[in-house]
Amino acid sequence: MPPEFSLREPYFRIALAGSDKGFPTLLDISNFLYDFNLLYEITRLATDPRYNDFRFSQYVFYRNGRPLELGDRLHVEKLSQGSPMMVVAVLTITGGAVGAVWGIVLVLEKIINAPLNRRKLKAEVEKLERENQDASSRHIGENLENPEEVRRVLRIREAESYYENVGGRLQRSSVKVKEVEIEVIEPRKLRNSQ
Repeated sequence: MPPEFSLREPYFRIALAGSDKGFPTLLDISNFLYDFNLLYEITRLATDPRYNDFRFSQYVFYRNGRPLELGDRLHVEKLSQGSPMMVVAVLTITGGAVGAVWGIVLVLEKIINAPLNRRKLKAEVEKLERENQDASSRHIGENLENPEEVRRVLRIREAESYYENVGGRLQRSSVKVKEVEIEVIEPRKLRNSQ
């Protein structure tokens, strides 16, 4: 069982900045946050081998329809409804997290109509993999940075329609994503730089 989120382990930081147009309704904000989390959780359940027994159905849209363990869920580092809205989510880096992050990247690239810095993210993950002696047990690399591979896994796991549904909802959302930054945070570096 994975531990709860810890700042002592390397983790992904996903920062989303919204557009600063007007005052969105609380419903618009809550739907956006729900769909963003849902996109991550569907992709995580599909790409993380530890959840291979999970069967996708319409219940995936229910609040408790996704049996992720606490340590595998997105955690909030920062949430501000200012101008612009800012959401910073974090998750511990494990092999299962990598595929989910690439699934998020694919949808966010469509939403903001700009390629995210995949090369930098891939290099950070590969560097982390080299630094960890037990990388084989963590399965960090599994070639899921390739969009076709992510889609293939989603199809095999019968999750593609749910993934596409949520991705479409995010694209149509009145809360627009203006900027996205995904980075790998290594706590050792944080302690050394302070």
